[in-house]
Amino acid sequence: MKKILGLFIIAAFVGLSVLALTPTPSYALPNFAKKHEASCTLCHTVWPALNRFGEQYLMNGFQMPDTEDGGDVGKIKPDEHVALDSGGANPPLAVRLNIETYLTQDQKTEGASDDSRPALIEAKTASPVIFAAGTIGKNFSYFIDDVAAGGGAEQMWVGLHNIGGPGMVNVRYGVINSGDFDAWSNHRHDLGNSFVGTVASDIYTDPVSLQFYGRPGGGPLTYQVNADTHSRSNTNSLNYGLMLRGDFEPVAVSYHYGSESDKSAWGSAGKDMTSTSSVLAVRAILPGIEVSAAYALNSADDQSSGTSSKTDTSGLVLEGIYFTELFDIQARYSSGTASKIANSTSGLADYDRSRISLKVDYHATTNSKLYFKYETDSYKGDAIKTGGVYNTATSGYNDGYASIGVDVAF
Repeated sequence: MKKILGLFIIAAFVGLSVLALTPTPSYALPNFAKKHEASCTLCHTVWPALNRFGEQYLMNGFQMPDTEDGGDVGKIKPDEHVALDSGGANPPLAVRLNIETYLTQDQKTEGASDDSRPALIEAKTASPVIFAAGTIGKNFSYFIDDVAAGGGAEQMWVGLHNIGGPGMVNVRYGVINSGDFDAWSNHRHDLGNSFVGTVASDIYTDPVSLQFYGRPGGGPLTYQVNADTHSRSNTNSLNYGLMLRGDFEPVAVSYHYGSESDKSAWGSAGKDMTSTSSVLAVRAILPGIEVSAAYALNSADDQSSGTSSKTDTSGLVLEGIYFTELFDIQARYSSGTASKIANSTSGLADYDRSRISLKVDYHATTNSKLYFKYETDSYKGDAIKTGGVYNTATSGYNDGYASIGVDVAF
């Protein structure tokens, strides 16, 4: 089955290469572009990453920034109380297909020989993502993401907007990514998540949340306050988060604080598990260039076993993108460090992990990409002899891979 899928990926890659050389390629745009009859580049730098306009469009509940057009644009009204999507935006669905196959794989553990092998016919990723999103009416939005993944939803929420005046108060309720509005968000990246997202899991987990945020008067400052239970079935405490962001063209800066506390059992006294995270992020978007960075700190204390197990972790990501209408080049360095882990099983331990990612996209059409990707990943652990941090029997490894793929949104 993997060989068949790998052959399909190669055929798709070749097919899109031919399409890219055709004088009049087909441009099938996702639902928001259809609704507003605008190019994908109105809201994206290199999709799925949002530019400033796209971020404000999302903040405003899929209404044009600083407007309240959710009940009118792209709508038909059978009566004055119903606004339904019309034309090319009906139904309000978009599909993204990301299909990737390995070219090579390399892995080397401590004390072992290098294990390198060609893997042209071995599929790495075949990921369909379907999402539905839009407006039900003026200042009333909804979003459902990843409904194709096992019947579940990565995000699913409804929102009310512009309460008390333009941008003053917005409310979202449902399964929400609390990092949506950070200067560097943990998702919507071609290169995937980073160790910043891993470290600050109590911020970036997608729990059922109630979120209040605003960009008063359409100005440069954005605030966000959210509360949730982080999907912890045993907790009876409310977790909360606070984010502040400033947009000073062409730079955006944000600070995000999040906390988590829960119990190992309903009857236990106190808060057995506590965690706090802070993320400082910055992003600059210039013509043809995007650069961003984020640094995360987390302190956690697990006393559910009767003894204290404390972990201090940090994460860093540095990312740069050069983009044109025809191609883009992306580069990222990401690292994660844990220290002062103390528990009855492994005692004190440290580990360090780092990853370098490179990706080149050729834009066959506005909404399709042919790409080459290379990633190298290294991990080093000390004094962890009971399975390792990442469930490996060794205390270190180096691995990496090269791949080609096809990414299409329609």
